[in-house]
Amino acid sequence: MQITNLIDQLLTREGGPLRASPILRDKVAIFADGRCLISRPNGEDVDVISLVALAGRLGVQLKAPEYVDLGSLRSLYADNDAGESGGPRISRDDTSMQREVFDLLFRARQEGASDIHLLVEQDMVTVQMRINGALMPMSSCGASGGELKWRPEHGRQICMTAYAMAAESGTADSSYDPFGFQAGRIVGGLPEGLQAVRLQFNPVGYSGRHMVMRLLYTAQTIGDSLGDLGFSEAQVALLSELADQQTGMVVISGPTGSGKSTTLERLMRLIVGRNPGECVLSVEDPPEYKLPGVIQLPVSNLRSDEDRDVAYADAVAAALRSDPDRIMIGEVRTRATAHHAFKAAMTGHQVLTTLHANDALGVVPRFRDIGVDSYKLRDPSLVRAVLMQRLLKRLCPRCRRAVDPCRAGLSRDLARRLTGFLQGRPVFLPGPGCGAACRQGFVGRTVVAELILPDQKLLSLLCTGERQAAEKHWKERLGGLSMLDNAILKIGDGHIDPLQIDNKIFI
Repeated sequence: MQITNLIDQLLTREGGPLRASPILRDKVAIFADGRCLISRPNGEDVDVISLVALAGRLGVQLKAPEYVDLGSLRSLYADNDAGESGGPRISRDDTSMQREVFDLLFRARQEGASDIHLLVEQDMVTVQMRINGALMPMSSCGASGGELKWRPEHGRQICMTAYAMAAESGTADSSYDPFGFQAGRIVGGLPEGLQAVRLQFNPVGYSGRHMVMRLLYTAQTIGDSLGDLGFSEAQVALLSELADQQTGMVVISGPTGSGKSTTLERLMRLIVGRNPGECVLSVEDPPEYKLPGVIQLPVSNLRSDEDRDVAYADAVAAALRSDPDRIMIGEVRTRATAHHAFKAAMTGHQVLTTLHANDALGVVPRFRDIGVDSYKLRDPSLVRAVLMQRLLKRLCPRCRRAVDPCRAGLSRDLARRLTGFLQGRPVFLPGPGCGAACRQGFVGRTVVAELILPDQKLLSLLCTGERQAAEKHWKERLGGLSMLDNAILKIGDGHIDPLQIDNKIFI
């Protein structure tokens, strides 16, 4: 069939009688004479079925569907676009859709959100923001735009537009795959206070789509020091000393969303400011924060985990060959990356990185699981420091309310411990909320962390699996304070709600 001869009859062309988005035009083409071309994988797609049904209601005498490959459909629409304008066309809706993405980010920025989640399902779109660690519908956040009620097709267009904005930034593939896992990063044209927006796209059953937008704020927006993040004065002093070290590894651990990348960014800024004239390189997947004075090597736009792991290890190896003084590795997750990280530390470089582990004492066993040799892990000149952190909601100092620890609804053990520590002082619980910055008694989040500067004995005990002996040595001989110890200090200062730490995994 010569499909290019039917362009004038193409009802689903851009601006045609049957309004179809670019995503839907990858699935179906409907003509005035009743011909219906459907890409082979989408014969039962709910949006295709709905569009065909709409054509029938509009009076089109539909014939039996013809199933074709995706390339034929794209060629058909490309011929249509070229025939009308002599070249590729940009949708008339592109600018307005980009404004909608901008407005979405602007509203989230006003609320201090860390993430936006957009879930497109068969018959509805759900838009949520993560504020102070909790997801909530955007309609409940007090934005002037009112409750969001989008059709699924509109949600898909928002996803596609956000991806196109990332592609324009050069941080995503040129083609959007509505059925695949993809990632990207928007780095320009953002609301004030945002440095970048990291995107993750996930396919969902029944032709759905899930987009997560991670908002990365500028230093001017969230402060520019470690103290601003909530680290104690003692922790800031120790981290500042580490910034002056020329060798060894500093490892930051914590669950997803615990602020590891932000802490790394603060440490890198401190290092660059204190050590002018050094070559500092970073390897990131991809770079999140722009770091003045740091040469940032990106690893991105790779389709599979295997390709990404190989590229990541290759980038770390390349950084080692680039005459660095210090190297920041976004994450150690494979044996190859760990090998290069320890090689850098053994050859006179300081290495800063992150690693997923349950707590600070679990970092050494985690390295062993990855495949790092025990003799390297026993050397405190290589493993200089291990930091574990989480983020907890910070109490509003204006409307917080004081209560007796025994009447705060805490577990018996925690109430007893707090009573002994506070010696008659109250604990504070969240108030009702008192203004735009205060959300149900909380204003932002604060770091709760434990920091270990290990000696050889501690590392040796961890390497041999003697966890209890290692913890006892750390606390009694090295003066270590666990995450719970640091949380209790923050409770005593009235910064956090004790109910947040009761029955948590770090107690």
